[in-house]
Amino acid sequence: MHNPDSSQRSVFHIGEHAVGQRLDRYLASMLDTLSRSAVQQLIEEKQVLVNGHPGKPGYMLRNGDEIEVLRVNKPTLSHVQPQSLPLDIIYEDADLLVLNKAAGMVVHPAPGHSNDTLVNALLARYPELQAAEGESVSEEEAVRPGIVHRLDKDTSGLLIVAKNPRTQAALIEQMKEHRITKRYLALVEGVVALDQGSIDAPIGRNPRHRQQMAITTVGSREARTHFRVLQRFKHHTLLLLQLETGRTHQIRVHLKAIGHPVVGDLTYGSTHAHRKPLLNRQFLHAYQLIFTHPITGATLELEAPLPPELQNVLDRFEELSL
Repeated sequence: MHNPDSSQRSVFHIGEHAVGQRLDRYLASMLDTLSRSAVQQLIEEKQVLVNGHPGKPGYMLRNGDEIEVLRVNKPTLSHVQPQSLPLDIIYEDADLLVLNKAAGMVVHPAPGHSNDTLVNALLARYPELQAAEGESVSEEEAVRPGIVHRLDKDTSGLLIVAKNPRTQAALIEQMKEHRITKRYLALVEGVVALDQGSIDAPIGRNPRHRQQMAITTVGSREARTHFRVLQRFKHHTLLLLQLETGRTHQIRVHLKAIGHPVVGDLTYGSTHAHRKPLLNRQFLHAYQLIFTHPITGATLELEAPLPPELQNVLDRFEELSL
């Protein structure tokens, strides 16, 4: 018998865009801090109800289903365990490093997902990032050592990590002042008519689905995304995007708002959900970073090419257009 705290629950109402998806995969996409295995564990513990009854991981969603995730017990995160996981380091010096994050990796621990994150991997490789025994740090600092900014679980690409508090504070200040250039590559649904443009629309929590963001004037913050068309295909467009602000899910929310959602984005919806999915992840990649090194003053300009699974999609489109 469950007696969840209603403030900790998440409820999802299934519309046509999600029909036919597996329950575990759908929830992993909606609950951005949880891996699919963490979701499966919740389901096994009967913490996920489908229309009031315990669900099964492979349940295929139907139109009108109500999915309820009961309270997830918050783990103690103050002592995150180091884990030896592969890291693709693009640049490194005594003060910072820039890595190419793989899709599927969560950046930092959160309730329901305390292992297999980027932070776990960083602590194994750089034990000096771990708070010293007896050192007073906040819960936030404990689970985000060195983290300057983040990428969504299924977004790949470049991330800056600071190796010491001075560098971290300076980089966070640069981020707040919009002095770090962040460019992304995204394949979107549909053919974008404009060669370039900007999306200026405030983003805040979706009042109906708290795990999602939405364009809203209530409790929102300004958000601006600039885009340029790199290539048009028959039913898709490859965009180069530059963030002026860095709101949660900003690119995905803004592109959905103009009717061109990111290919493979289960949370913010595809306009062609009936088609066979091109990918088992979203086609969004943090491709370029340009910033001033806070200690040396040097300008760093770093790039990460598209991962093979994304490049393969473009190659197939190229072949079809010949």
